[in-house]
Amino acid sequence: MFGLPLACPAGSVCPIQQFVDLDGGPDARDPWCGTKTYDGHEGTDFRVLSMQDVARGVEVVAMADGVVKASRDGMADRLVSTDEDRKSVASRECGNGLILDHGGGLETQYCHLRKGSLRLARGTKVRKGDVLGFVGASGMAQFPHVHVTLRRNGKTTDPFTGLSVGQDCAKTDSGEAAGSRTGGWLDASAMAALGAPDMPALLSAGFTDRPVSDKDLVQSGLPALPGAQSHALVGYIWAINLAKADRLTLRIEKDGRLFGEKTSEPLDRPKAVYVAYTGKKGSPAAGHYRLEAAIVRQGRTIVAGSNEFTLE
Repeated sequence: MFGLPLACPAGSVCPIQQFVDLDGGPDARDPWCGTKTYDGHEGTDFRVLSMQDVARGVEVVAMADGVVKASRDGMADRLVSTDEDRKSVASRECGNGLILDHGGGLETQYCHLRKGSLRLARGTKVRKGDVLGFVGASGMAQFPHVHVTLRRNGKTTDPFTGLSVGQDCAKTDSGEAAGSRTGGWLDASAMAALGAPDMPALLSAGFTDRPVSDKDLVQSGLPALPGAQSHALVGYIWAINLAKADRLTLRIEKDGRLFGEKTSEPLDRPKAVYVAYTGKKGSPAAGHYRLEAAIVRQGRTIVAGSNEFTLE
């Protein structure tokens, strides 16, 4: 059984951004018959919040005992955003990474590691949990993460369900993906740490002094809190893997009284990442501010978070 591929620091968020595409044709289908993937995606993307986490260093670890079969290092860490960026990594989309042979026809491939962080030569034996390198953004990476592909006898396999590309993701009467209880390859501690990987994830909910975007947050990390000299007070929610018709809600209270609130329109399509915010212009007054943020699906809150601070 396999463990998680990264050692998420205490207090950090390291959710899964994309899953294996089980659809063998031109469409895309995640292991839960949903949209949390894209056409041809052969692995699972375990992300960190921003490039600031890449700079600090988050360890990528071996998911199981194995031997280094191949590796590559030396590619720069930069987020892909233009056609020129994509052309520059053509045929090297994995970026810096390595392949571990676990025996019995099983192997794992780790991609997008930080430049200069791989130190294991071909043929090196590793134990489950040994450090392989650090999370980066090398190759075809639009956000910092480690992409892991599990192969069984050369065929891409989803580690959660044990299903291979081309197999149906039919659900049981309980709504659970086929094979998710008995066919998966992850150990109990990995599954417990992930919680509900098929649900949306809240990357952050907090305060800042201006409107923010995913591009801002993924590049620079969480923003600084507003101060007495700020020109606005804004509460935001940053979430991933949203479904069509989901809504995002925000409510800000100042000293227990309503300061601002917002409910987004239903999403017109699934969103891999989404940011919503609300607030007021003008220098904020001293007081205690509290933010309640949530993802609402079919009238029910499915993910919620809060944050608060005191402005002297």
